[in-house]
Amino acid sequence: MRAWSHLAVLSMVCGCARTHAHPPVATHAVRDGLGRVVHVPFDPARLISLAPSSTEILFAIGAGEKVVAVDGYSDYPPEVRARQRIGSDLEPSLERIVALKPEIVFTATSANSEATVNALERLGIAVFVSRSGSLAEIFTDIAGIGDASNREREADALSQKMRAELDLIGARARTRPPVSAVVVVWPEPLTVAGAGSHVHELLQLAGGTNLAADSPQPFPTYSTERLLKRAPEVLIIGTHAQAAPPLATFERLTSIPAVQNHRVHLIDGDLLFRPGPRIIEGARQLEHLLHPELK
Repeated sequence: MRAWSHLAVLSMVCGCARTHAHPPVATHAVRDGLGRVVHVPFDPARLISLAPSSTEILFAIGAGEKVVAVDGYSDYPPEVRARQRIGSDLEPSLERIVALKPEIVFTATSANSEATVNALERLGIAVFVSRSGSLAEIFTDIAGIGDASNREREADALSQKMRAELDLIGARARTRPPVSAVVVVWPEPLTVAGAGSHVHELLQLAGGTNLAADSPQPFPTYSTERLLKRAPEVLIIGTHAQAAPPLATFERLTSIPAVQNHRVHLIDGDLLFRPGPRIIEGARQLEHLLHPELK
């Protein structure tokens, strides 16, 4: 009850601001990752990003100067460190968001809750929701964010560059036999990249056979017994800033070929798990780990 009355006060504040502020700004309709139509200004000047992947896309398409605040986990590119922080992606400060008067708030299903989106929209704030479960959806997301931020040309150029890089990686990988592998997203509980994720696509593109594709889920929990049975040739472990690399845990699994042949590798999780421009670097690193003989 207390939370709802708190939101009601914020709604009154936001409503008063709209009543006495500048005349309405002309808007146009854009479609977000959920297929929703969102009405945004033609050239918005004040943006907030609550998802690290959205933050990286905005800066990559030249809209970084419009970003006035970000969530606590947005840490790339380095320029983002100068932006205000408004709390975690799951629990951002609604008061601070309202005070910053954003014209659009960018969120993502991979980082933010539906409750946050609903609360912001009840406050009269335009919210763009990204959904990027596949490579195709990542490119759709880049186009949508470009449309919403008036950076359509830059977004198209970014997508073309990324597609060209992925094509090159795929062409090189096809000259080599595929290598069986598993990508570990989180060590405890053991979580891997399944068939329903963009990481699965990157792994295949880079010349790997994803042994965790027996699960249709994007990031399923996986038992150690199941991992041992799958016996990957390469084990790739995504690292996270908040946790120490769990190499020792996996190096004890001496029955799998990856451990026997010293092919247990760490990779910066942000390059793989954030559905944004840096997945290209993630794909390059996957290619090198799977096929070190390729230059």
